[in-house]
Amino acid sequence: MSEPWIWHSQVRYYETDRMGVVHHSNYLRILEDARMDWLDAMGLSCPEMERRGVIIPCISAQGEFLNFLRFGDHYQVAVTLTDYTGTRLGFSYEVRQKPSGKLCYRGTTRHCFVRDGDYLPISLKHKLPRHHQRMRQLTGQ
Repeated sequence: MSEPWIWHSQVRYYETDRMGVVHHSNYLRILEDARMDWLDAMGLSCPEMERRGVIIPCISAQGEFLNFLRFGDHYQVAVTLTDYTGTRLGFSYEVRQKPSGKLCYRGTTRHCFVRDGDYLPISLKHKLPRHHQRMRQLTGQ
């Protein structure tokens, strides 16, 4: 498991619902934004992987809504790589309102590596060895 990496953002008006809170469907978008920036920060650019024929679909997502985020709130997402097998990877997330630190959402996602076009599973070790080595470093393997 890697150390948590922190991503910061602010709730936009379009992310809220009629009650003025972040609509539940937008938490998956928040997690995706944080995860994409995590990949870039770790030297694992998703656009580069896609140019090389590898895509990373989400195969499961779970979450727990604990408190509300509202329009204008600043928040942070702690992204943690929880596991990596060479063909799959998993993340955990904690979304906290700033500056209070109130935990608003806790979730996990699982992903796999597939070949763009036919979507057949692939091993990152064989297709992108540098990325595979970096993932192993991040998980302490």
